Amino acid sequence: MDQGDLNRLLARVSRVHYRRSFAEFAKFGITQGQPRILNFLVRNDGCIQRELCDSCHLEPATVTKLMANMEKAGLIERRNEPGNRKNLCVFLTAKGREAQQCVERVHAQIEQECFAGFSVAEKEQAAQLLQRIGDNLIKAEGKTES
Repeated sequence: MDQGDLNRLLARVSRVHYRRSFAEFAKFGITQGQPRILNFLVRNDGCIQRELCDSCHLEPATVTKLMANMEKAGLIERRNEPGNRKNLCVFLTAKGREAQQCVERVHAQIEQECFAGFSVAEKEQAAQLLQRIGDNLIKAEGKTES
């Protein structure tokens, strides 16, 4: 294997995975950025927008725009936090919960496509290797920020 081959493979897999996922999400009217928000809110319904920014690693302006689009689509509603008019709490609507279930189904479908023909042991090994790769990149990212 030549130097750079693994980088090209990882980039290729990432691009194709992204294209496949968002082609499926588009069928349900789910746009870029929304799956991450929907997945977070299903576990943290009623959180404040700042929590979304921090937990989803998104800029406040990005979250504000996503929230406006999601509210317009009827996926979420924002309400003032009781006793604190400054903070807006974000809640999933029934339509938002349905959208999040679509996200889960798409993720399951794409995972099946990715690992077709793999044994359980191979899938577990792939998960471990990808986790290590991710951990290494995060570790290197921390070094470059210093």
